[in-house]
Amino acid sequence: MIITVASFKGGVGKTTTAIHIAAFIAKRRGAGRVVLGDGDLNRSALSWYERGGDRIPFVVTDGDAVPDNYQHLIIDTPARPKDDELIALAMNSDLLIIPTTPAPFSLEATLATLSRLTALPEDRYRVLLTRVPPRNSKRGDRARDVLLNSGIPVFNGAIQTRTIFEDAELEGVPVYALKGTVAQDAWSDYEAIGREIWKEWGKS
Repeated sequence: MIITVASFKGGVGKTTTAIHIAAFIAKRRGAGRVVLGDGDLNRSALSWYERGGDRIPFVVTDGDAVPDNYQHLIIDTPARPKDDELIALAMNSDLLIIPTTPAPFSLEATLATLSRLTALPEDRYRVLLTRVPPRNSKRGDRARDVLLNSGIPVFNGAIQTRTIFEDAELEGVPVYALKGTVAQDAWSDYEAIGREIWKEWGKS
């Protein structure tokens, strides 16, 4: 299975998503060898991995040096791909994940780009809402409705905003490796997304 993570705006949790989707697949029983190829020029995923070492259950490599012997490949891309690049990413992946926050500028960038890409098959991509306010806020629900009403496929789950993800990045580990209920709640958000992915694309 090949999963690519791309975004149209910075600060939407693209690398955090790539790390945690890779972690979910690596933790899943029988998932096989998992590689995360860091194609972002900032090399944030690679830096995350180097801080954590063997505490991360998958391999992170430079995006230009991905080994051939993987079973599942997650690709963290540079931000703001061009339209033709986005279509190519989708067509060469089993799934293209597009994180976006419910903030107006982020949501508008996602809507503007995807509305131009009518050639993008709906079974090849999903938008993931990230940095969603706590559940007593309706902002995440409103953002989901806007996307769905525009004909854009969206994950059922969403990633709530939590500073614990910054702690996980600093430690160089997936968030489940940290102690406390906040860390486990944060991991539960990505587990729900991982289950959606595995159900629909896990046989790829």
